Amino acid sequence: MTSEKEKIEIATANAFIDLYNAKMNSSFKVVEYSDAPDVRCKDASGNTLNLEITLTEDRAGDITAILGRSNHKSMASQREHLNKVKAGKANIFEQVSSLSGNVADTLIQRIKAKSQKDYGANAALVIRDSSPVGWDWEHIVPELKAQLSEIRLPFEHGVWLLTFTKDRIIQIV
Repeated sequence: MTSEKEKIEIATANAFIDLYNAKMNSSFKVVEYSDAPDVRCKDASGNTLNLEITLTEDRAGDITAILGRSNHKSMASQREHLNKVKAGKANIFEQVSSLSGNVADTLIQRIKAKSQKDYGANAALVIRDSSPVGWDWEHIVPELKAQLSEIRLPFEHGVWLLTFTKDRIIQIV
């Protein structure tokens, strides 16, 4: 039986490989799902591409809310926060997200965490954006590269972001 995590990784890998092949003029196909790396791919010539997959989120808890395991993004939760703001017990900006602020910070944290392991040769990190906001990631790639410049990244095929709509990939490194 396939777990929810595996289903997310499979959908992410399939969307990424289609876009990657088109961008890189390659012919990789998913051949195996495993744990580290999450997905193994091969092309017609026998070349391998190993994918480690993670998700990013605008605010902590967003993924669990999207998966229906939390009500932190519900209308009731938002009303409760607004009532706290009106009563002077919360800051209105506590639930505001900014691409060049907390959203980018979360992405950098995820990349650093994944960089602690070695996924072997021919690895790429694929980060799936879980935010429906439609962030313009291309605008902050230089900032992200600068923040990652001192980090040893074990991904010789790069660090990539797959958009929420799964219609674009952006190479971060």
